[in-house]
Amino acid sequence: MKKSLDKDRLAGLIILIFAFTLGSIYAYLLLFASIETQLLVMKITSLFVVETFFLVVAWIGITLLFSPPEAKIREIEKRLEEEYNKLREQGYPFPW
Repeated sequence: MKKSLDKDRLAGLIILIFAFTLGSIYAYLLLFASIETQLLVMKITSLFVVETFFLVVAWIGITLLFSPPEAKIREIEKRLEEEYNKLREQGYPFPW
């Protein structure tokens, strides 16, 4: 009797094969290819790492730029608590 894979397991298998294949190609290019190719692979890798770092820093900056000030957050929390208490007094069944 043949057992079929569900979608999640199939996706996991494909990702696993993809990761091992790319890892093997990367290792080959880094260790066994010509010096010029090795240098190019190192440059691309370092560029990717540095750009990823700056992308994370930019993401943090955008988050800080567009997040409301703390006083406004407290005001929103206070209003939500008041609404919660009103609904609770009216007998609204909260599950928590």
